[in-house]
Amino acid sequence: MDDGEGANQSRTKMLPQTLVLDHVSPATRLLEKRRQMFEVQEALEAQKQEFNRKEEVFKRREEALKLKDLELQESLIRFSKFLQENDSKRARAEKKAADEIKARLAKEKEIEGLTQQLEELRAEKERMHEVLEKNMRYQRYLEGVLEVADEYQEAGDLLARHATLRATNADLKDHQRKCSELAESIRAELALYVKHKTDEILALNNVLARAKKELEGCEGDALVQESRKDASLAVASAKTLEYGQVVLSTDNIFSRCRARSKIGYPAESNPLHQLDVVGNYVSDLAA
Repeated sequence: MDDGEGANQSRTKMLPQTLVLDHVSPATRLLEKRRQMFEVQEALEAQKQEFNRKEEVFKRREEALKLKDLELQESLIRFSKFLQENDSKRARAEKKAADEIKARLAKEKEIEGLTQQLEELRAEKERMHEVLEKNMRYQRYLEGVLEVADEYQEAGDLLARHATLRATNADLKDHQRKCSELAESIRAELALYVKHKTDEILALNNVLARAKKELEGCEGDALVQESRKDASLAVASAKTLEYGQVVLSTDNIFSRCRARSKIGYPAESNPLHQLDVVGNYVSDLAA
């Protein structure tokens, strides 16, 4: 702002003063105009020099600002690198601290595990000591048995005999278990077989009952059919007998009519033809 105001003031000072030429001659006016033009030209030259001077100043300031800007950028780059290095160092330090904390926690956990194992080993030692104290009475008992038993000379022989008897007992128990399982399996198979055969017998009995019932029905139907057949045979026999009597009577009458008729009828064996002849003979007599 100060430089701008100073430039305005300088331009104001360097501008030519305009005279009042309203009452002068034209030549004077021309001279005055030329003088004013010269002054204006000088003022323009002065302003141009001033502008060049200020432009040079501005250029120097611009170069200085560029240099300061470069220095500032370099400072910012160095500061950024410094911050990056600090971040990297801080990250490494944090990682190292985390690793140390992790290692410390692992060691503490390992110490706790080892302490627990130590307590368990101590408890196991106490338990084994108690077991040893309990087993010592068995040792004393075995020694007392060896003193009174002539068959065994050492405790190992007695223990070996006990182990043999125990193994034999275990084998016998296992054999008994297997026999029991086999017997149970056989009983189950027998029960299943008996059930299966019982079901088959029941099914066969049902089939036999249905067959007997069907047989009784068939026998009843056969009796009915036999009775119907006997009745039919009786009717047929009666009709056959009746037919025979009719045929014999017809033949006898036909023979008599043929013998008495003046017409020589041929011999006929068909009862219907014979009846025709008899009818004709009776018609002839009636005529």
